[in-house]
Amino acid sequence: MKPKRILEDLNAYLRAENVDVVYGIGAFSGGHCVINENTVVVINKRMPVEEQLRVCVSAILELKLDYSGLKGELINYIERYTGA
Repeated sequence: MKPKRILEDLNAYLRAENVDVVYGIGAFSGGHCVINENTVVVINKRMPVEEQLRVCVSAILELKLDYSGLKGELINYIERYTGA
Protein backbone atom coordinates (compact mmCIF):
# COMPACT_ATOMS: atom_id res chain seq x y z
CA MET A 1 0.00 0.00 0.00
CA LYS A 2 1.38 3.41 -0.95
CA PRO A 3 2.04 6.04 1.75
CA LYS A 4 -0.62 8.42 0.35
CA ARG A 5 -3.24 5.65 0.56
CA ILE A 6 -2.20 4.77 4.12
CA LEU A 7 -2.54 8.45 5.06
CA GLU A 8 -6.01 8.64 3.50
CA ASP A 9 -7.12 5.51 5.36
CA LEU A 10 -5.71 6.71 8.69
CA ASN A 11 -7.43 10.09 8.23
CA ALA A 12 -10.74 8.32 7.54
CA TYR A 13 -10.23 6.17 10.64
CA LEU A 14 -9.47 9.19 12.85
CA ARG A 15 -12.57 10.98 11.57
CA ALA A 16 -14.67 7.86 12.24
CA GLU A 17 -13.34 7.99 15.81
CA ASN A 18 -14.60 11.60 16.13
CA VAL A 19 -11.14 13.10 15.83
CA ASP A 20 -10.96 16.12 13.55
CA VAL A 21 -8.03 16.15 11.13
CA VAL A 22 -6.89 19.61 10.08
CA TYR A 23 -4.22 20.39 7.50
CA GLY A 24 -2.40 23.70 7.62
CA ILE A 25 0.77 25.44 6.55
CA GLY A 26 3.17 27.02 8.99
CA ALA A 27 6.17 26.62 11.23
CA PHE A 28 4.90 23.60 13.16
CA SER A 29 5.37 19.86 12.97
CA GLY A 30 1.86 18.82 13.99
CA GLY A 31 0.24 16.74 16.68
CA HIS A 32 -3.01 16.39 18.54
CA CYS A 33 -4.77 18.63 21.01
CA VAL A 34 -8.20 19.31 22.48
CA ILE A 35 -10.05 22.45 21.37
CA ASN A 36 -13.46 23.19 22.90
CA GLU A 37 -13.79 19.54 23.98
CA ASN A 38 -13.03 18.30 20.44
CA THR A 39 -9.92 16.25 19.78
CA VAL A 40 -8.02 17.63 16.80
CA VAL A 41 -5.00 16.33 14.90
CA VAL A 42 -3.14 19.14 13.16
CA ILE A 43 -0.90 18.19 10.23
CA ASN A 44 1.47 20.45 8.34
CA LYS A 45 0.70 19.73 4.69
CA ARG A 46 4.15 20.89 3.58
CA MET A 47 5.79 18.05 5.49
CA PRO A 48 6.69 14.85 3.65
CA VAL A 49 3.96 12.19 3.64
CA GLU A 50 6.03 9.99 5.97
CA GLU A 51 6.06 12.77 8.60
CA GLN A 52 2.31 13.29 8.17
CA LEU A 53 1.86 9.56 8.75
CA ARG A 54 3.99 9.78 11.90
CA VAL A 55 1.70 12.50 13.27
CA CYS A 56 -1.41 10.38 12.59
CA VAL A 57 0.05 7.24 14.11
CA SER A 58 1.33 9.14 17.16
CA ALA A 59 -2.16 10.54 17.73
CA ILE A 60 -3.75 7.08 17.43
CA LEU A 61 -1.30 5.64 19.94
CA GLU A 62 -1.36 8.57 22.40
CA LEU A 63 -5.17 8.70 22.37
CA LYS A 64 -5.21 4.92 22.92
CA LEU A 65 -7.67 4.36 20.08
CA ASP A 66 -8.63 0.77 19.26
CA TYR A 67 -7.26 0.23 15.76
CA SER A 68 -7.73 -3.56 15.77
CA GLY A 69 -10.58 -3.32 13.25
CA LEU A 70 -8.41 -1.76 10.55
CA LYS A 71 -6.97 -3.60 7.55
CA GLY A 72 -3.98 -5.80 8.36
CA GLU A 73 -1.61 -3.60 6.41
CA LEU A 74 -2.64 -0.53 8.42
CA ILE A 75 -2.31 -2.40 11.70
CA ASN A 76 1.19 -3.51 10.70
CA TYR A 77 2.11 0.08 9.83
CA ILE A 78 0.89 1.39 13.19
CA GLU A 79 2.61 -1.38 15.12
CA ARG A 80 5.94 -0.47 13.55
CA TYR A 81 5.80 2.57 15.83
CA THR A 82 4.96 0.56 18.95
CA GLY A 83 7.81 -1.91 18.64
CA ALA A 84 5.22 -4.73 18.78
